Amino acid sequence: MNNRSHKAGRIIAALALAVASTVAAVSSSSAAGLPSVRLVSPTFDATNSVDATGDIAQYYSAGTKAFYTYIGHGTKLSLTYLVTTDGTTPAANQELRLQINAPWSGSKATWLTSDGKAVAAQNEGNFGLEVVGTTDAMGKVTFVVTNTDTTGLEDAPTSPIQDRGAIKPARLYGTMKVVLPGKGDKDADIDLVTFDITNAAPTEYVMPIAATAAVAQKISAVATSLKVGKSLSLPAKSSAGLAIKWASTTKSTCTVSGSKVTAKKKGSCSVTGTNAGDAKNSALSVTKKITIK
Repeated sequence: MNNRSHKAGRIIAALALAVASTVAAVSSSSAAGLPSVRLVSPTFDATNSVDATGDIAQYYSAGTKAFYTYIGHGTKLSLTYLVTTDGTTPAANQELRLQINAPWSGSKATWLTSDGKAVAAQNEGNFGLEVVGTTDAMGKVTFVVTNTDTTGLEDAPTSPIQDRGAIKPARLYGTMKVVLPGKGDKDADIDLVTFDITNAAPTEYVMPIAATAAVAQKISAVATSLKVGKSLSLPAKSSAGLAIKWASTTKSTCTVSGSKVTAKKKGSCSVTGTNAGDAKNSALSVTKKITIK
């Protein structure tokens, strides 16, 4: 995303793809939040990337983030995204589309996909190439692309957070945009990442072949009985410190608001706690039974 051009507003505004209505879409819950697609590996923060969210904020959902970073030419990227239905609950078996060299982005970097397809510079409203993946049981999906540029490379930056204005001799980059079928730019919180291609050696961003197994989250004990009209607090966070979303599956017997369950009438109360996990912790899904007396 190049904000140095007077056409930046038009370019960023048009970073969208009309998706066919025949494809199943992630359902959203206005109470819980928008669906989300977050890049969880590799990870980027203020030490190795530059926040560019301000460039696109007015055109996307409030939770969408944009940033750019520098990689050496020939870098192999293994991009793992976490998809949720509402910002918390993992979306298993969900289709996700990755637009390599996103529309209207001005991306001219070249790439090769894991199945050998070449990706050229994008042209106006067309993306360079779109690849499709499906999330696993944890809501995660990985796309692998390798940069193939050998000419027109940027000089290696003096810092991983170098401002775009200092790029020499000219900018060469590729913007990656994820698309949830049936969702527009304001209907889901996503991560937009731009990779600037430099004359440095390839950057090590490939996930290890034998990745460390995700850690199972645990929760503290929950009372097994409750009197009608009374309430009790459910664990707000897991052992990993991640927030838990609670919901009642027996609303006639008990209701849940935040992390508090309230007994309505005698019977069996069932509440389910979930979160999407993160790069180190597996997704959480736990059900607790409470007898209402």
